[in-house]
Amino acid sequence: MKNTIKSTGWFLVALITCPCHLVLLLPLFAGTALASYFTEYKDIIFIIMGLLFVFALFMGWRKLDPETKKETKKESTTTHECCSIERFKA
Repeated sequence: MKNTIKSTGWFLVALITCPCHLVLLLPLFAGTALASYFTEYKDIIFIIMGLLFVFALFMGWRKLDPETKKETKKESTTTHECCSIERFKA
């Protein structure tokens, strides 16, 4: 449950920081210093928001299912009882 909430939060950050949504965000900040900064340095903002978008998507998917990483690690180190030599000796 906790990981689901965290992954939802990361996906919301990804939704907001998507560079294509910058056109929608500028009218919300109209008349503020932040909007003038966004319009002045649009290229830098696109790059920063793009990197943050990719990072937020990565973290959202990672938090969504952290068990797969642990299960693959366990499978490679455990021996199954059906293939155990001691089982066939008895």
